[in-house]
Amino acid sequence: MLYIDTKTNKDNHCGFYFGLEEYLIKDYDYKSDIFLLWSVVPTVMIGRHQITTVEIDQEFVKNNNIEVIRRNSGGGAVYTEPGCLQFSFITSNTSHSDIFRGQVNNIVNAVNKLGIDAKFTGRNDILANGKKFSGNAEYIYKDRMVMHGTILFNTNFDMLIGSLTPDKSKLTSHAISSVKARVINIGGLLDMNLDEFYDYMVSEIATSKVDFKTLDLDKVAEYSKKFNTDTWNYGKNPKYEISNKIKFDAGNIAVNVKIKNDIVKDLKITGDYFSLKKIEDFENAFIGSRYNYDSFLEILKKNRVIYYIYKLQTSEFLELFFEKKRKKRISKPSYLKIDMKNLNRETKKIRDLLAQHNLYSVCQEANCPNQLECFSNKTATFMILGNHCTRNCSFCDVSNARPLKVDSAEPMNILKAVNVMDLSHLVITSVTRDDLKDYGSKQFVKCIEIVRKERPKTTIEVLIPDFMGDYDSLKRVVDAAPDVINHNIETIERLYPGFRDRASYQRSLNLLKTSKEINPNILTKSGIMVGIGETVDEVLALMDDLRNVDCDIITIGQYLRPSMEHAEVKEYVSLETFDIYKKKGIEKGFRYTASGPLVRSSYQALKQFEGD
Repeated sequence: MLYIDTKTNKDNHCGFYFGLEEYLIKDYDYKSDIFLLWSVVPTVMIGRHQITTVEIDQEFVKNNNIEVIRRNSGGGAVYTEPGCLQFSFITSNTSHSDIFRGQVNNIVNAVNKLGIDAKFTGRNDILANGKKFSGNAEYIYKDRMVMHGTILFNTNFDMLIGSLTPDKSKLTSHAISSVKARVINIGGLLDMNLDEFYDYMVSEIATSKVDFKTLDLDKVAEYSKKFNTDTWNYGKNPKYEISNKIKFDAGNIAVNVKIKNDIVKDLKITGDYFSLKKIEDFENAFIGSRYNYDSFLEILKKNRVIYYIYKLQTSEFLELFFEKKRKKRISKPSYLKIDMKNLNRETKKIRDLLAQHNLYSVCQEANCPNQLECFSNKTATFMILGNHCTRNCSFCDVSNARPLKVDSAEPMNILKAVNVMDLSHLVITSVTRDDLKDYGSKQFVKCIEIVRKERPKTTIEVLIPDFMGDYDSLKRVVDAAPDVINHNIETIERLYPGFRDRASYQRSLNLLKTSKEINPNILTKSGIMVGIGETVDEVLALMDDLRNVDCDIITIGQYLRPSMEHAEVKEYVSLETFDIYKKKGIEKGFRYTASGPLVRSSYQALKQFEGD
């Protein structure tokens, strides 16, 4: 961690340090992480998306010579002064599954070493003894990220309380008693002064040091200019025709809309939320659309709310504009109602056997209704490369989070599972790992090779991601010679936007085609979900596309919504329609067509391989 030493800096204004952050994230050529620790004159820092005049007591701020500066990051208004410290981390690691924890844990761990029970909690807070002593925020520029926060050490709480005007939805009692009940100065818990604490934090976090005077201070000064203007810090807030504000877990969100002839002319979103992408792009997406629930919902299918207002759900965003829409629930047909309690009881022997070896199958983790049938046929599916996916598809229940470190013991654990269950057919799948240079392909190869060596009679199927179209990664897996290469195309091309994250219909088809070109003897397979808005003709056209790339096997099953936050089920497809798909699959020349409401990608995988 490179520490930029600013301790001798005479410019103790927030504008300088925000300009320094901007210089470091945009222009400073340094590949590793950077750390700043600084303090400034009494200042209220306003979140990027907040209305300044709403968040501060203007008269109090003016009378007490408190500066007001808007920062580049989201979040709420914060008071700081010489009795506080500000810290900044600049990093190229922009995995947003847990925005702050990765870097802010540097602060938490250092404070814990001093005997204080510090914990990261909520959206962005660090607590000691259950009270907040640090709030944090972030912003992104291209592939880099700034995270910064405050450490309350010896803060004048009367100034903090006087300068801010807390929202009534945050504080249920009088501001003074409420704020003092929620915050704490950690200086009162330590036997050291602020300077000693400063030096201690640097010694714990920094591994190398550069004096700020060696930087391009002219560039820093250029970036600092905007933070000293009223236009930036206060801005202008035009009048809107429709306004609403609601407190969610994601923050206090306010929306303001200008409408003419039922068309959105302008839309503004303010509040103490955090963004992963430019909120202006999100706001602009609605301009020109009709002001109604369905129009907004269509826009949200292409623009995921969670990327622009972190942790806000689609239904919550729509609630800001329209009353909660009661949807007529589609009744689930009887053939989709499975007695999972009885199923789990029947599969308890396998579950206990796997648990003894710390092994878990996708079949049981996903509560697949077909697991008893597959287990009895000595078939099972296992997921490698962790359980955190780098993508966030709207149909999938796998968590989109910071990817886990590749486990070198994983191939051996897969072999253990094959032996424990005495499998005849093994299916290996994975989360999508766009963060890895080889996209996880080498781990697939290691699993194939060890099982092939130790269990030559066990047939192997790999259900692979698209590897972002990387030929070398695909060839590596094909050359390992699994018996089946499976890659799910998931749905028709028209429904890809807003349904599959960073995926391409043509890329998936090309993967299957290229697999056959590399080794024509390996069977290829793909699967789709139905009931999400496709037509029968579109499914039949998709089947033609798969046959045109020599795909041997297709699986077609009913999409079932994992939770209310996932894409909704548009239709429970009839048994008759599934029969049509099966018949058409045979006519189109698929070696095997599995079509039914409970069919999943690995359903009857051994039978599919054998062409039964």
